[in-house]
Amino acid sequence: MSDPHPRPLAAIDADLHSCRTVRRDAERELAEVRRRQEELADLEAVLLVTIDTRTRLVDHLLDERLRTVPGPAARLPATTVPRRRLTPLG
Repeated sequence: MSDPHPRPLAAIDADLHSCRTVRRDAERELAEVRRRQEELADLEAVLLVTIDTRTRLVDHLLDERLRTVPGPAARLPATTVPRRRLTPLG
């Protein structure tokens, strides 16, 4: 059914303009989100390579350490965490 009282043309044009503006702004925001996602993907790749490289280096250094004859002074230092006394809250 058609509306017995059609809206004025100016009101329809205003709504069209508003919808187009919102759509254009949303498209710009989407482009920005996609650009940031690409930057994050590049950063992720760099970090993964860094982690992999350092992991391989740690493995190599541990293997090298095992091949040496450790004397008493060459042992890895024990890591101890000092204990803290818990105090009641309040």
